[in-house]
Amino acid sequence: MLSTLKGKPINWSTCRLSLAGRILVVNQVLLTSMWYLAATWNPNPRMCSQVCGVVRNFIWSGKAANARAKVKWETLVLPIPQRGLGIIDPKTQLEALLAKLLIRGLAPGGEPWKEILRHKANQIRLPIHGMGPTTQDIN
Repeated sequence: MLSTLKGKPINWSTCRLSLAGRILVVNQVLLTSMWYLAATWNPNPRMCSQVCGVVRNFIWSGKAANARAKVKWETLVLPIPQRGLGIIDPKTQLEALLAKLLIRGLAPGGEPWKEILRHKANQIRLPIHGMGPTTQDIN
């Protein structure tokens, strides 16, 4: 996934986009493939940091090559009304997608993926909605 993400800025680097154009490409093209995969799979923190690096480099240089940041990352991910650039923060978005998956998994139904999620929740002893062991089971 990361190699695919690193290849996309190369395709867009020939377009000579403005900063606003690069932000649009990041939010609508580069990160959407990550969101698609993250809806069912949890990337590790190292991969998430590498994705942030690819995004940061593309924003400031228009390429996948290393570039010096002109603004802190925390400012980049702020909404535009709060004087940020409106980039969707990959770490925050991944947490939101995982929470959505968990909530959907807790809904009634016997789909196989829900059974797997419930089984995993029982393995790690998550006391969620009667799925994990109770305090009586532990004692």
